[in-house]
Amino acid sequence: MLYPILIILALVGVAILSNRATRECRWREYRRDGRSLWRCAACGAETETSNGKPPKTCLRHHG
Repeated sequence: MLYPILIILALVGVAILSNRATRECRWREYRRDGRSLWRCAACGAETETSNGKPPKTCLRHHG
């Protein structure tokens, strides 16, 4: 009985501590001419990053 309660508490903790700034972002990488272009599948925002990793913040409202 203790294990299901611990699992539920762990899932709630992960949900609370997850990064809310990118929770709904679904970044997809498109490589062109040696550059990495990232496009969000949820909202369509596009950006390039210097380190080749997806953005850590949501760009939905940055036009």
